Amino acid sequence: GPPRLRALPMDGGRAGPQEADADCRSAADVQGAVQGCKHGPDDKLVLDASADHGGAPAASDAHETHGPRVKPLSIVNAVASAVVNFLLMFGLCCAYGMIMFNDDWNRRHRALGVKMNLVTAMIFGLLLAWKSKIGVAIGGPDLNPVVFLGGFVQSIAEDIARQQFLVIPAGDHRRLADDRLWTPLARCLGASSASSDEEFCEGAHFQANEGSCVEYHEQLRATTIFAVTVSSAVLGLLFFCLGRLRGTRYVAMVPTSVMEAFLSCVGYKVMKYALKFCKYDPRQFLPAACIGVPLYFIKAMHLGNPAVVIPLFLLLPLVVYYAWIFGSGSDLEAARDLKHMFPHMENVDFWRLWADGVGKADKINLRAWVTTLPDFAVMIVVVTLDCLLKISSTEGKLGVAVHKDHEIQLHGVGNVATVACCSTVGYMQLKFNVINYGILGNLKDRRAGAIYALLCGVCFFTSIELFNYLPRFFLGILLFFAGAGFVAENLWGSRKYLCFREWLQILVILGVFIITGGLHFAVLVGGCLTGLDFISRYSKVKSIVGKPMKGSELTTRDRHAPLLASHIRHVVGAWLLVIRLKGFIFFASAQALTTYVRSELERQDGVPAYRRLRYVVFDCKMLDGMDASASKAMKILTEDADERGFRILWCHVSPERCDELERRTIVQSRADCFDNLEGLLKDIHGQALKYCCAIRERWLQVHP
Repeated sequence: GPPRLRALPMDGGRAGPQEADADCRSAADVQGAVQGCKHGPDDKLVLDASADHGGAPAASDAHETHGPRVKPLSIVNAVASAVVNFLLMFGLCCAYGMIMFNDDWNRRHRALGVKMNLVTAMIFGLLLAWKSKIGVAIGGPDLNPVVFLGGFVQSIAEDIARQQFLVIPAGDHRRLADDRLWTPLARCLGASSASSDEEFCEGAHFQANEGSCVEYHEQLRATTIFAVTVSSAVLGLLFFCLGRLRGTRYVAMVPTSVMEAFLSCVGYKVMKYALKFCKYDPRQFLPAACIGVPLYFIKAMHLGNPAVVIPLFLLLPLVVYYAWIFGSGSDLEAARDLKHMFPHMENVDFWRLWADGVGKADKINLRAWVTTLPDFAVMIVVVTLDCLLKISSTEGKLGVAVHKDHEIQLHGVGNVATVACCSTVGYMQLKFNVINYGILGNLKDRRAGAIYALLCGVCFFTSIELFNYLPRFFLGILLFFAGAGFVAENLWGSRKYLCFREWLQILVILGVFIITGGLHFAVLVGGCLTGLDFISRYSKVKSIVGKPMKGSELTTRDRHAPLLASHIRHVVGAWLLVIRLKGFIFFASAQALTTYVRSELERQDGVPAYRRLRYVVFDCKMLDGMDASASKAMKILTEDADERGFRILWCHVSPERCDELERRTIVQSRADCFDNLEGLLKDIHGQALKYCCAIRERWLQVHP
């Protein structure tokens, strides 16, 4: 335990032998602890497991030192954790493939989307198990980029169809029920009233437009692979540069309210996909929500053993469903006819990622890909911040110091492999890290991540036939499980640490996204809202330190006769006004500053000439800088003051800042800038002394 401090004897005498021995042992403990410590990332002090602590068991991190008892390494726990994480990831990869190609007329490409995500899970599972400094780290594809990729596919499909003179149906049949009460709610959730029976590149429509439909699907497939590869390449390069240049601390400059709003938009989109996969049927999405949402809170609050709770919540509904299907004398094909199961998904060979992408480069439609660039710009910001949030949140959830620059640089290296495999971008997955740690009970066992990656690899290289046995509500469970986190943490949970005005911004941005359906519109509204909020809030912060001081309140080191010093102080008190500036002056705060100075100048209109203010001094000792708008406002103020017979001076100005003021024509010459206030006061006092002498000479002429 930590060394205890012993109070010194009150009589000032020496401590006894037992007390002296205790002091020596405490000192030795302190010395051993210091020798066994090292500076971790972010200047945190962590215990070094390699240090010798006098036979005491060493700890590799703070969580193991002060947290619950650490479980020993166990292959059984590793396999159990790998299987649980694989089942969860496989289901999510299937959902991701469905999200990427969510329209029914593009369902032939869904297997390709599933494979794109499975290979990312395999790559990052192996990479983090091998090189991450967090032993229980598990990586893979994430919901955030997949939602953006789904928007990419939709934009690409619409543009290609337009080029092929094909008309995509306006929507599918998404009413929650036949009851009119559900119809407005369905439309609010993004549903449309078009019939799903309308064909597109199928049946009679395909026969009438065979050549255009074949070209449409080939271009859609090749362009989607190209778009996914480019997004992985750009994000991977950005991850690597941020880690290499130690720039992770600069990414957090995005306003929290805007980031939470974007993630809330993603959460809404996920919930919408969950409803869509359940065909907006309350008999499917209500059970899915009643299982998926509680599962999230059980995982978030660490209730129960994850090795038991998660399989129970995922597998028990499947057992009950299949018991109901076969117990009623039905079969899977009848369930597919009733829309309880997805249409049969044909497996695609893993090499189709290259054969249909690079192998058909002539089918890549760059004109259609360009339509995704506005959303791609938003994707870069959101996904980069999401990656950093998952890394930093792992530090808090697991209680271990995380080297953020190393981890995100490792993600950049890993995405080189995803680019080579034409797959989605990957990075660390927080929920999987927590589940893995909860089952393993330690932070060292890397075998679970490796086994999980191998299981994902088996499905990637062989078949995804398992998907055809998953009912619609099962994918709904997974999406409600994933979407509940966005709602609980980003939408509702953010109100705990945001003020009401900032939380209202989240609701407005989310409302704009729901109404318009475009994230770039939400980005514009979010930027305007935060900008206006920043201006209105920080324009109220005064850029003046304390109360402006008159010249009579300031003194210099020069000494004069008492009567003469009184005369100088009297004159300078009327002539001089010193305003101490602070912080960074921008256009809004500059308006308040110039308004105050103008009011002081206008007050001099009724003052006799000999008592009027002559000098206004800006003390820049605590000033950080000015933007271009503030500089322009100060220039206009200087010109107005000069026309009215006042002179504006600057003190505590460095040569560099003086050059900047002169370049922006705020000052006419360096004579208006002073190194410090003392030198400026001496100059003003010297002029006041000449004025007093001139007055004295005038009196002497009147009375010789």
